[in-house]
Amino acid sequence: MLKLDKWLSSQLGYSAYNINNVSYKNFNFLNYKHKNILISIKTNKEIENSFVKKNKIKLIEKNLTFFKNSRKKKIEINYFKNIRLTNIIDKKSILDIAGNSFIKSRFFKDNNIKKTVAIKIKRNWVSNFFREKRGEYLIVSEFNKKVAGFLLVLKNKKDYIIDLIAVKKNYQNLGLGTKMIEFLENKVLKQNKVKIYASTQSDNKDSIKLYTKNKFKVKYKKYVYHFNGC
Repeated sequence: MLKLDKWLSSQLGYSAYNINNVSYKNFNFLNYKHKNILISIKTNKEIENSFVKKNKIKLIEKNLTFFKNSRKKKIEINYFKNIRLTNIIDKKSILDIAGNSFIKSRFFKDNNIKKTVAIKIKRNWVSNFFREKRGEYLIVSEFNKKVAGFLLVLKNKKDYIIDLIAVKKNYQNLGLGTKMIEFLENKVLKQNKVKIYASTQSDNKDSIKLYTKNKFKVKYKKYVYHFNGC
């Protein structure tokens, strides 16, 4: 019923579990009250308010998953001059950007998770790429010869997933997010036609604007709940 998330547990310093969409209704959350534990539920429908109150769980975020059928297009040679695949020299800059981004993610929204821990989670999430434990590609954008943003890509069979995308605050609204997505489609992926997926929070207007601008369409919505006994 409960599935241990070993990596997240190591970041939080206490046990983190996921519970599937079917099992949560038969689960007694209150048996775990006052224990150091995080239980996450992801469901395609809102949980009844009476169940939420009775079991002391909390709606943390509404998540939108987008997709697009990617096709290569002709792009001018110099268009991607400031976009490239990462190297180890970029690591510190990328981790700093990760630590200062994603403030709308569930780890920042859960008041029972310290902000310093939420920052550590996102930094270490991206750090796993450099340890060859997460991600197929990591693309960076530069501005004035400094790393301004990054895009982490996962592969799932024939499809690709935008796992994380972030641009440093003072370099936003310059089109760097769009360029990194186009670089993925036109310079990195070998196939001419592939599906690319991406998820973001329903209140993250900037991310939604980025994906819709790049012809992504909403595929489904998920509701994310936390039970945090701490």
